[in-house]
Amino acid sequence: MRIRIMLFTVLIAVVGLVLFALSSSSIYNEYGTQESLRVLEVYARMYEEGSDTSAAAAKALSEKLGVRVTFISAEGKVLSDSEISSLAGQDHSDRPEFIEAQKNGSGYDTRKSDSAGQNTIYFCKKVGDVYLRLGLDELASEGVFMKTLPTLLWLVALEALLCMLCAYISTSFILKPIKECVKKAALNEKIETKYPELEPIAEMMNKMNADIAEKISEINAEKEQVVKATASKNDFIANITHEMNTPLTSIRGFAELLQTDLPEEQKKKALDTIVKQSERLSNLVECVINYNQLDNDDLPPYEVNLSKIVMETAEILKPDMEKRNLTLSLEIEDNVTVISRHERIVEVVGNLVRNAIKYNKENGIIIIVVTGGAVPKLVVRDTGIGVSEENKEKIFDRFFTVDKSHGGKHGGFGLGLATVKKICRISGWKLLCESELNVGTMFTIEFCNEK
Repeated sequence: MRIRIMLFTVLIAVVGLVLFALSSSSIYNEYGTQESLRVLEVYARMYEEGSDTSAAAAKALSEKLGVRVTFISAEGKVLSDSEISSLAGQDHSDRPEFIEAQKNGSGYDTRKSDSAGQNTIYFCKKVGDVYLRLGLDELASEGVFMKTLPTLLWLVALEALLCMLCAYISTSFILKPIKECVKKAALNEKIETKYPELEPIAEMMNKMNADIAEKISEINAEKEQVVKATASKNDFIANITHEMNTPLTSIRGFAELLQTDLPEEQKKKALDTIVKQSERLSNLVECVINYNQLDNDDLPPYEVNLSKIVMETAEILKPDMEKRNLTLSLEIEDNVTVISRHERIVEVVGNLVRNAIKYNKENGIIIIVVTGGAVPKLVVRDTGIGVSEENKEKIFDRFFTVDKSHGGKHGGFGLGLATVKKICRISGWKLLCESELNVGTMFTIEFCNEK
């Protein structure tokens, strides 16, 4: 009887542990699917509308995001795919994610891909005249269970030993009162027992398992956030270090020269260089602080006169235009207002106009247009060096500059357009860029105030 009780106890514990592992794997898989879908939604928002839907563009975007990319026409025809080029021209209008995207603007589905041969999470979103579909491989519940199998086997072995020990001890206590009951029954005596039921202990263990599962979920979520934050911080620090290195090296080098016997003229040049590089370094720090403060800026917006700010900015920067013999053309409607804050509009207009000056050609033209109406609009156009196709998606990245020869006097560290994009994103404005190499660039902001 004792052996049967021990084996039955071990069997119950092992089956319960295996069932718990299987159910936990299924729950984790469902949670992972939802997390993957949120990642695909974030990636889709990062994609900016463009006209290039070729296989090369799909492959480039796939390498950038780390997911499968498919461009689909409005009729449901595959335009290009980053992994399977033979899909081009096939009809995907019956795909659930495409049908839902046609109705609601975006949709998703999880299924086994007929072309790729594995379970994939698909997210489809309308971008301009085409549909962007992103795909991410899904780890099945069986895969999750197999990854935890070694740990599960150790837990099963440990659980079996503990159960056998506990069963041996408990049966010793159980058999003794049973013998006493049998003896009392034989003597027709009243049968009583002083041992409590073990059910409260089982309830306590279930509560402990639930608490552990919840803690593991929280730790995994926090770990993912820490990894993302660390990667972003390391990238930011690397860029800052690179930008600071040039002025610091110049300052140190010319400072060491001043310790030697130099002619007065060379000393003056060295001092001028130190002052200029110090100013460059100071401007860099100011730009970085201003860029980072945008995330923590929660002051309320109010009505701002866009027309007045554009006129004032053009007047302030007029000397810089005259130095390069630039012609300024203003087409500004009176008293065009937007909902924002004065310093943000000044930042946006100043960065766009300074960009038009810096990257313009000698004797070039700058055209600034401000229109009102239901959706106020600002257009800044130049006849400058333009932007190549491969750089159009990079010009809004932090610390990216098209022409590396420009200094940091007017924000030439690659933070100007990044700041403009960040302000537009926070404010819900639509930012567009049209450019042709050696022809010019046009930036358009639609102040739609929709987040």
